[in-house]
Amino acid sequence: MNHVTVIKSFSLRSFFLTLFFSTLLFGIMACFYWRSQDLGEPLNLMEYAWLYVFLTFFGMLQWLFQKEILVKLTGRQAPAARTQKPSAAMSPESDTDRKQRHNHEQRLFVHLFSVLQREGRLMDFLQEDLSLYEDGQIGAAVRSIHENCKKTVDRYLSPEPVMKHAEGETVEIAAGFDQHAVKLVGNVVGQPPFSGILRHRGWQLRSISLPKLSEAENPKLIAPAEVEIQ
Repeated sequence: MNHVTVIKSFSLRSFFLTLFFSTLLFGIMACFYWRSQDLGEPLNLMEYAWLYVFLTFFGMLQWLFQKEILVKLTGRQAPAARTQKPSAAMSPESDTDRKQRHNHEQRLFVHLFSVLQREGRLMDFLQEDLSLYEDGQIGAAVRSIHENCKKTVDRYLSPEPVMKHAEGETVEIAAGFDQHAVKLVGNVVGQPPFSGILRHRGWQLRSISLPKLSEAENPKLIAPAEVEIQ
């Protein structure tokens, strides 16, 4: 039961209790006056009515003070309970946890490069000085690297074009298109639908199935060095 329900229940019950005890006290005092007045005229009906109003008035004052005290007490306890819950649920992040989270984020970024290096030697090719080789030698090396990297990407990422049309074809862009998936360039005026030439089909992933993330402590490591012991 929350504090609002408690206040309403208390107010209703205490109100009727105040009326009951005010009426009971009035009856006791009226009986006392009626029996004790041997001299003089007894109280008339109007005087009894004013006596009842007087007792009820002070009973209502007591009821209002009690209600106000209850409201203040519940108002102090409720915010304290609300402020204690978040503090108990949220604990400060330690330096060790912060470092581990940062390393994990770096590993996620480097992970794909690690897979392409392992399967297709992509980083070896990108860091190679191609000016030392003839075009024919470069072409033969690129063919092997391209084949291995393409197999890796197809296996783990399953890429597909955003738009199925061939580049150079005229395409229609309807209203409500995904502005993140389709980038409009050139003379973009007015509102869709638009008609334009497809310059690049774009790429998106049909599915993602990367291998298990490496547990290496060094988040910057792409591939370890290999040393053959003779």
